[in-house]
Amino acid sequence: MDRRIFLTSTIASAAVPAFVRSAPRSPVARNLPLGEVIAMHTQARGGAAAIDAIVAEAADIQIVENGSVADGRYLCSKAPAFRIDIFDGGKHVFCEGLDSSGPWIWPEKKPAPEQGVPDAQRTGIQGIEFNLYGLHAFPRLGNRLSFEGRERIENVDYYVIGIEMQGSYRTFLYIDPESWLIARRRDFRAPHPDIDATKKFIENQYSDYRPVAGVQTAHLSHQVNVATGQITQVTIVKSVKYNPILDAKILSRSYKAQ
Repeated sequence: MDRRIFLTSTIASAAVPAFVRSAPRSPVARNLPLGEVIAMHTQARGGAAAIDAIVAEAADIQIVENGSVADGRYLCSKAPAFRIDIFDGGKHVFCEGLDSSGPWIWPEKKPAPEQGVPDAQRTGIQGIEFNLYGLHAFPRLGNRLSFEGRERIENVDYYVIGIEMQGSYRTFLYIDPESWLIARRRDFRAPHPDIDATKKFIENQYSDYRPVAGVQTAHLSHQVNVATGQITQVTIVKSVKYNPILDAKILSRSYKAQ
């Protein structure tokens, strides 16, 4: 199997041109303004207080990509720092992350970690922010939110929110007007920037939301190449915990899981 699997945003998931939408936007007279959409979404997730209390995350996941299945362990904190370790048949085969010295990658059989590319840092920070912060907190992180109208996909008239991530790329969130949770996320980026810098139009589809420490959290993600319609990656969250005790050395590139 390809050992170089990278979790961009589990839980999907680093400035780029806006993408061509799959369907025209559908203006509706009853549209809520951006502030109210964010408020409804925040309430649906569990409320600002519960979300703001999150400072770290640990998740055990299963990744299906290129016909192979691997297990992963994703850790992140508001430092900001993260790491993901990949296991094949119980054997540790790959890891990468972000620490105080920037992005790093540790391929199989390499004696030590290597410095990652700048795009990997942007992707890593974006993943941390989506995992540990609510949209209501994004402006104070320097991210600019905008209301992009409504778009109907498969009979759902989504609210579309555009986000200019500070120092990163633009992403678009599709919020379901019934659940008020994020059902889709689209952006134009390199799925595995350390391996291939080629940017692709990607959609992540989120489902199987469950409460974790009072916060609704997606436990299933399908990554789709919008140009081809092909599912390129499936991520299943087997378990997730907010605010685990994380030793700083575990999030360092010098630590290698066994």
